[in-house]
Amino acid sequence: MKGPEVLGNSLSKHEQIIRYIKALNVESRVSVRQIAKDMRVSEGTAYRAIKEAEAQGLVSSIPKVGTVRIQTEKERGIEELSLKEISLILEGEVITGQQNLGTAPSRFVIGSNSLEILNKYLEKDALLIVGDIAQIQLFALQKSAHLIIAGAFRVTEELIHAAEEKGLVIISCPYDTFEAVSILNRALHDRLTEKELVRVEDIMVTDVHYLLADGSVADWHRLAQKTGHSRFPIVDQNMIVIGIVTAVDVAGADQKASILSVMTKDVLKVGKDSLVSHLSRALLWEGFELIPIVDGGRLIGVVSRQDILQAFQQKQKQPHVGETVDNLVMSGFSLDKWEQGTKVSGEITQFMINEYGAASPGILVTIASTAAYIAARRQRLNTVLSNLTIHHLETVEVGSRVEVYAQVIHLEKKACVIDVNIYSNGKLMLKGLINSRIIKK
Repeated sequence: MKGPEVLGNSLSKHEQIIRYIKALNVESRVSVRQIAKDMRVSEGTAYRAIKEAEAQGLVSSIPKVGTVRIQTEKERGIEELSLKEISLILEGEVITGQQNLGTAPSRFVIGSNSLEILNKYLEKDALLIVGDIAQIQLFALQKSAHLIIAGAFRVTEELIHAAEEKGLVIISCPYDTFEAVSILNRALHDRLTEKELVRVEDIMVTDVHYLLADGSVADWHRLAQKTGHSRFPIVDQNMIVIGIVTAVDVAGADQKASILSVMTKDVLKVGKDSLVSHLSRALLWEGFELIPIVDGGRLIGVVSRQDILQAFQQKQKQPHVGETVDNLVMSGFSLDKWEQGTKVSGEITQFMINEYGAASPGILVTIASTAAYIAARRQRLNTVLSNLTIHHLETVEVGSRVEVYAQVIHLEKKACVIDVNIYSNGKLMLKGLINSRIIKK
């Protein structure tokens, strides 16, 4: 939070140290001894403040490096995943770039054998998911993109050195490329579904400009000129919100007048767990322009009318219709006629390949199980997959067109067995036997 510099000494030493740390550049070293010297506090006070900063996600302790200022995760949009979250979701090991784990990737890119294709999509802070292909790994780092090395392949010293030079993140992941993409897609879809009811903490501005209760109208003018804003919360020495001051309040007032004499005491304050939909009425219909967000009465953020409008725009982008991996895989397939059961056909695209340029086994399982589900539905059966046996007979290349035949071959009261065969150019590529449990809806 940012108040007028002339009033900064009213903050506690602990709060002053936290503000000092927030102002540091990302990757700056944070030392107990240095902070104690710069802020003229005891090393014990500096240590406790650093631990609080670590809890807030401002700093991180990195082996062999020390404590450093890191990217603040709260600066991300609600629909994004940070690299730290991605590493946890994929059960990955962070090899380099620990100080930048708070960064949210600008886009996700799946590794391909063609550098020409990758060059179109890789950009600064993109995240490339790739297997053991050294040329593509190094090319991504040259484009300032972060890396997920799928398949738990060894990360070379050359790659580590190149990433460390640019502060880029490398994560070693135990899953193959398709599995990693599937897991991330599901995690993002789940997050967006959970955020259908957007809360204030998702959109509030935490870097707040405010005025202290013992300030003057002149302080408002200085802060307004510095920030370009015209509305500020008024807080006491304990950061308790006691009012709001706007350009209308100070118009014509003496520069030396106390800020308390002009502020508006009738201020709406809400907690961080409040729903944005409830808050919108106060902001948009009852004339409030700025609402302080408090925790125990203490100022922790603000929400403006513009923040509300952006939140609603963002919510409209969120998929109540979020695409699952199954939907993405099957979106290019069509349902064809086959008298004995179900036939679907489609093309194996770049999205569906593994690091070797062939259709991922996971993709083929998805296609087979989906075709089996459709075959059961055509007999008015609602099913849940119990187990499957798959034989991969041939490699399916990218760009191949496949035909999938699914047929219910055994039916009982509570279960059924479905035979699935995948062909390409008339050749059998995969054969599967799927056992499904019949459920009632």
